[in-house]
Amino acid sequence: MSGAVIGIDLGTSNSCVAIVKDGRAEVLSSGSSRTIPSCLGFARGHEVVGSAARRQMVSDPHNTVTAVKRLMGHAYESPEVQSARDRVPYPIRPSPLGSVMLEVGGHDLTPVQVSARILQKLKDVAEEALECPVGKAVISVPAHFNDLQRKATKLAAEYAGLEVLRLVNEPTAAAFAYGYRRGEDFTLAVYDLGGGTFDITVMVASGDTFEVVATDGDSYLGGEDFDQAITDWLRSEAEAEFGADLKGDAAALLRLRESAERAKIELSDTEESHIELPYLTQLADGSRPNFSRSIDRDKLAELCQPLVTRTIELCQRCLSEANVAPGALDEVLMVGGQSRMPLAREAVKEFFGREARRDINPDEVVAMGAALYAYSLSADDLQEEAAGAASDAFAVALKSSEMAQKVVEGVKGLDAGALDLPALREHLQELLALAEDLPALAEGHDDTQMFGSDSESSMPSLRETGDADLPEPAGGLPTRRGSTQRANEEDFPQAISSLRDEISDLSSVAKRAMAGLAKEIAVESEDKESAAEIERSIEELSEQLSVGLEAASEKSQQAVELLAEADVHNHARRVDLIDVTSLALGISSAGDLFSVLIEHNTRVPAEKQRVFTTNQDGQDAVQIS
Repeated sequence: MSGAVIGIDLGTSNSCVAIVKDGRAEVLSSGSSRTIPSCLGFARGHEVVGSAARRQMVSDPHNTVTAVKRLMGHAYESPEVQSARDRVPYPIRPSPLGSVMLEVGGHDLTPVQVSARILQKLKDVAEEALECPVGKAVISVPAHFNDLQRKATKLAAEYAGLEVLRLVNEPTAAAFAYGYRRGEDFTLAVYDLGGGTFDITVMVASGDTFEVVATDGDSYLGGEDFDQAITDWLRSEAEAEFGADLKGDAAALLRLRESAERAKIELSDTEESHIELPYLTQLADGSRPNFSRSIDRDKLAELCQPLVTRTIELCQRCLSEANVAPGALDEVLMVGGQSRMPLAREAVKEFFGREARRDINPDEVVAMGAALYAYSLSADDLQEEAAGAASDAFAVALKSSEMAQKVVEGVKGLDAGALDLPALREHLQELLALAEDLPALAEGHDDTQMFGSDSESSMPSLRETGDADLPEPAGGLPTRRGSTQRANEEDFPQAISSLRDEISDLSSVAKRAMAGLAKEIAVESEDKESAAEIERSIEELSEQLSVGLEAASEKSQQAVELLAEADVHNHARRVDLIDVTSLALGISSAGDLFSVLIEHNTRVPAEKQRVFTTNQDGQDAVQIS
């Protein structure tokens, strides 16, 4: 097979990879973890990715990068990058092309290069779990990623050795995972609050068509901002208590941030969380005071309510553009790690007038949807590949059985009474040489020769049977794709079944033929020493033939399994996924004005034309952005 096709959720905080097996999406794990922290670090000069990098984030902050997805596709002067500069412990500077360069662990890296390392880690996890190469993927991105951010994601995948079949919006992937195996029409909303972004999408499924009606969101609103809100409060409390500014203490700020995230998570299940940070910072007098605080759900709501309110405002705008009332929705899905927050769930319940589904893992559903979409896109190719491999395996098994039959016929044609022992020994050695090639042939290594001219002249019985083939199964011999001959699809399973029966029968015939020849030699021969030597040759021939037939049987079984796999791919659900433009698209006209050509939430593919003219006399060229 040419390689597996996977689905990837490249998240701000955590990433996930999934594949479809037997028609169902399955998340692939790295050890005991099914999600991988989106972190890159350098430890003692060595690059580490995922959990190992996340563990050193507090102890070695200058050598660790996290949440790099928020920097993807942004110019250095953008508000997003300038905001990040104040939060991260390592230098961020402009690259020669005006984008962003990170100085981490003595290395200069772009956000694309960091994302490529994370994607490479996901690719390695998939290849280790599947024990086969991985070359193609569908990767999810926030719905409000702009064109530059999407191109940066594709470039990172290319650096990681992945061909991107499609980029799919994260809420669209989640809705796709929910509806792929359902046989009914529905209208749903996906509230996607992840580590770095928020998206809201309304989708309608009708038959095999999944159509996004409208989408909205904020590419800079997510769990990182919730963590920062708690961190800012903890910092103000610590500075008020110590009478010192912690701005320059990167380690203290990261400890506060880690505690903020941990408290936020704990408050999803408990009413109160206690934060205890010994020796938080060093004061001017050289002392290292401890810091402790408790935070409850009421305080958390006070700190984070503006962020949740912002998500509900975007939901209201999206449903208005979709012309769908909250009560007209069949389901509401909440995905993304931050959606576990009780404050968010309560706000969603109040706005939509219903509980969101809680039986879907918010951390994994996007990767599963991406995998299902990847499978839907590639099912035809996978079916053809599996069918072609089944044909190849069948052809090898058939050829092996034909050669084995020649050996058996050769044994049956030997007359111990008519041949002297040297001649008998010579014929057996020729048969043994042929049988020794059977395992290699059964594995598809067809570098063997059936018989040389010497064998043909000295072995009339073999020459007579050399061109005798097994009866051709119904439908003809299946052949490699691209050949002029193809198996009849209905007859192919019967052909494989017939071949397996023939291999089994041939094995029984071979054992009887060998036993008969050995008995005949024992009776006819007076040279007991030579007879014993020949009997040993017969035993060796029998063993080699048994190994070859077993290999041929395994090859025929492989053909059965591949044919079953092709049948699964053949019955996979093929769907049409229709999306919309998440942002308005246009060009920069005179005065640096944005002239919209394609409105936000336009169904794609879309094409618009508009005539522009020059704005100065004698102008013979324009620059289009």
